[in-house]
Amino acid sequence: MKYRILLFLLSAILLLPLLASCGGERHDLLYSTEVDGVTYCVRGSGTRAKQLVIKQGDALLWTTTVRVDRKVGSLRGTYGLQVLDLNFDGHLDVMIVDGVAGDCRSYLCWLKDPESGDYVASKALTGLCNIQTDEKLKAVFAFTHSFQQDKEYADVQAATITTDTTTKYLWTEDGALVPETRASITFYSETNLYCYSVSYYNEAEKDFDDSNDKWLTPEEYAACDMSFLYYFK
Repeated sequence: MKYRILLFLLSAILLLPLLASCGGERHDLLYSTEVDGVTYCVRGSGTRAKQLVIKQGDALLWTTTVRVDRKVGSLRGTYGLQVLDLNFDGHLDVMIVDGVAGDCRSYLCWLKDPESGDYVASKALTGLCNIQTDEKLKAVFAFTHSFQQDKEYADVQAATITTDTTTKYLWTEDGALVPETRASITFYSETNLYCYSVSYYNEAEKDFDDSNDKWLTPEEYAACDMSFLYYFK
């Protein structure tokens, strides 16, 4: 019996460093940034992020494992890490790119809980494309871009359809993120016309209503300020 107890204690002592590393910093340091005395780190291997670490000095505040697609890469050395107030409560939140498909970047997002100091994964934000926030409007915007091209024939230039869409989201008092408006501009090269579409979210139906469309000539389009739609320019 004493032998078994001694063996158990010895095993526990040998496992302590492993258990400590599981809850702390693992992998290589790929990128870090400091905001208001707090350091936000991306750790991983090669050009693939695998862990987020938040520290203040030498004190570990929070860490989590992240699953990032291999196609994401280093994104100019930042690995898509952003520190910003996503829900406009005065506390800094965290998001990191986890997927790239053409012009679309999807994110993993965590909101800081001011009471516990922990970071809670946001299902509402996670998966949105090309997220931007507007502090003045207290709104979150997500952008998408699509491109279609017909077959090109010997005597006919291929027709293209290009669409840029932005969706505006607002936070409710109970912390839910709900869409409010969706706007898009579509260019049809065959007719050389633009279609500006706006639709509003119907809370009762849990879907967007039919869009209001307005067709524009190139001259009319040039006279309008559509810059808010173009995340990609």
